[in-house]
Amino acid sequence: MVWVVAVMVGSVCSLPLVWNFADAANALMAIPNLISLLFLNGVVVAETQKYLWSGKIDEEELSFSPS
Repeated sequence: MVWVVAVMVGSVCSLPLVWNFADAANALMAIPNLISLLFLNGVVVAETQKYLWSGKIDEEELSFSPS
């Protein structure tokens, strides 16, 4: 139901207003993701280092068999 109202409001508003709202909505969706990236960067670095220097890459290259 919200989407129906949004389509109706978007069709009667001016185009710059619609684009400004879309930009603001995208920014509001990106903020939680950026905050979580800041908190999880240590975990990502640790897991990447563990994977890259564990020797698993060589094993995966040898066991890869294309169908």
